[in-house]
Amino acid sequence: MGEGYDLVVVGAGPGGSSTAYYASRAGLKTLLLDRQEFPRDKPCGDGLMPHAAGEVAMMGLGDWLEEPHHGRFTGFSIRTATASIRQGVPPTLHGPQGYVIRRDETDAKLLERARSAGAEFRSRTRATKLLRSSSGAVTGLMAENGGGPEGFTAPLVVVADGVGGFEGGMKAHQNAVARRQYFRGVDGPDRDHIHVFMTRDMNASGAGYGWVFYLGDGTANVGAGISTRSLAKTGRNLKDFYARFLEEPVMAQWLRNAEPEGPAKSWSLKMGMWGARRHEQGVMTVGDAASLIHPISGEGVGYAIESGRLAAAWAHEAHRRRDFSAATLSGYARQLLRHRGREHLSGQALVNLVPNMELLEPLFKACEKDGGASRALVESFTGDAPVYSLLKHPRAFGRALRDIAGNRQRA
Repeated sequence: MGEGYDLVVVGAGPGGSSTAYYASRAGLKTLLLDRQEFPRDKPCGDGLMPHAAGEVAMMGLGDWLEEPHHGRFTGFSIRTATASIRQGVPPTLHGPQGYVIRRDETDAKLLERARSAGAEFRSRTRATKLLRSSSGAVTGLMAENGGGPEGFTAPLVVVADGVGGFEGGMKAHQNAVARRQYFRGVDGPDRDHIHVFMTRDMNASGAGYGWVFYLGDGTANVGAGISTRSLAKTGRNLKDFYARFLEEPVMAQWLRNAEPEGPAKSWSLKMGMWGARRHEQGVMTVGDAASLIHPISGEGVGYAIESGRLAAAWAHEAHRRRDFSAATLSGYARQLLRHRGREHLSGQALVNLVPNMELLEPLFKACEKDGGASRALVESFTGDAPVYSLLKHPRAFGRALRDIAGNRQRA
């Protein structure tokens, strides 16, 4: 067996690097493993919502966020089939702005912070299986680095490998897919806004949206995400939905003089907190491996960093108690649920209960005319408020219900 550690973290994305950073700062001897060499590309929308920017700043990267080649947004423009909603970034504790930064740069910077805090990093190393004692307690893991198997001893493992599959029984199946491509010369307005397009094509049979996120270097991240339910109902694939999004009249106009920067890339997601186990004896999961992707926006970086911070605190507590039982580590899962459960679970309920987003067009139209309701809608998108916060705006909600009822009678 190899060297012993207090904690081994599998995966050096935002969740893994955050865990390693905070655990190392707390004095734990931490090993961080990843199958790839960094920097590496990670298909993503690249948007850092205000809460995500707050987490990044807490890791000592506040000045880095402000570098001029990064995009910065202070508002949202949401276009649906019948409504156009413009709203500033909600006034939260995390500040009135978010950022657009390529994931290869974000992940490399977070990893740099973990290593500067004292974490040992090994790239091109793939974790293969957990090691357990005769009583079932975790004692470490086995890994493969191209030179043969190698074992590492540790009483605690944090899984942060996204959809990588290590200890895959702790994760749920993906329920959404997304595709993005970088373009230079996108000719759209309001470069200080996040642009969201809820098209009929993507929402007639489920839920999905397209986006344009501007970076600060003259490029834009143009993408689309769609539920797997929509794919199953329509028999179409993600590439087809994405291609049709680029052909939408507004998008075709914005892209008329744009040049693609490399090919489009796709990825899968498990959105919402339901259906994933986040702890067992000697193990915690963070980030995408713990299904911590917002069920409406699809944003996951901020939740990954936050969950890593919390997991590191519970790793330190487990060492203090010398108790790595499921009962002790359940404190992590409960704390995470208290922090994010309302926003994630209400959003997941909305997506699961509504057959398609077109049914909500009267609500979008009502929000277009009501500033308070549109702010609540954006807050539910960013994860700063649960979906049911819209009920605090009865005038808009009542107008939407009347329109829905009228549409049903006419149908």
